[in-house]
Amino acid sequence: MRDLVNLGFAEKEAAVYIAALTLGPSSVQEIAQKSGINRATAYLLIESLIERGLMSSFVKDKKKSFEAEPPDRLLSILRLQKHELEEKEKELIAVMPKLLAIHNLEGAKPQIRYLEGFVGVTSIMKFFEETEGDFIEMVSIDDVENLKVFYQYHAKHVDALSQRKIPHRLLAIMKEPDFSRISNIPGGEVRIIPAEKFPLHGDISVRGNTVFMYSFKDQMIGVVITSADIANTIRQLFNIAWEGSGGYMSEKR
Repeated sequence: MRDLVNLGFAEKEAAVYIAALTLGPSSVQEIAQKSGINRATAYLLIESLIERGLMSSFVKDKKKSFEAEPPDRLLSILRLQKHELEEKEKELIAVMPKLLAIHNLEGAKPQIRYLEGFVGVTSIMKFFEETEGDFIEMVSIDDVENLKVFYQYHAKHVDALSQRKIPHRLLAIMKEPDFSRISNIPGGEVRIIPAEKFPLHGDISVRGNTVFMYSFKDQMIGVVITSADIANTIRQLFNIAWEGSGGYMSEKR
């Protein structure tokens, strides 16, 4: 019985389940006597176990009987709970950047969060889509294209931004300048910077009071910084780079 308690059963629940498993189809009174628990409490525990899929009931000759589900049912339920927890974890990771931004809405200190892997980075991108206002971005097109799995999601990201026609400026860093390789998001202007002169790897974007940074070269990493001062500083650095490009290979969308 202690093993069942370690798996999350209450002691009396474990006693009722073991009693039902031992007896086979039985009445509440029989299960109560076998488990050493009074009838009223045993009935409530049986109902609880039925809701959890660990016991079942049936009527025969106008008498209601109860039966424990086979022990392997425990493993199935545990696996289902594990799957549900994994799904909840994914959902939490997806909304975490947004929650953190809300948490720091009135805060004086910058909030910095680090996420890694495909799920972490794409959740940051989802938060970027939901943030209001225009944006600026500096990105290595070659790095984005090299990550095939990510590139497929990136197309959805671009589509979400394209539908809203958000004003923006993009500095695209490329080894071989080619506007056809740059995602077309209406409402902005794109300038190409040669990768040999500015070998940046990853992506830096600013929208609202939030800075979004990604690294794609060795592994997928995302960093979100929520701070008006830092966001404005990055904007000014971007403006220097924008003006310094001198309109080299510029295209309005």
